[in-house]
Amino acid sequence: MGIDEAIEAEAQAQAICMQTKDFERAYNAFVAKQRPVFEGG
Repeated sequence: MGIDEAIEAEAQAQAICMQTKDFERAYNAFVAKQRPVFEGG
């Protein structure tokens, strides 16, 4: 896999991860300067 393909694959993987509740919890905790609690969802 070349660098362009690797960057595209990473972007797709991040887009999938950003749709989870755990991402939402992590983002909200970051904004509130708190520790996130992950539940695996």
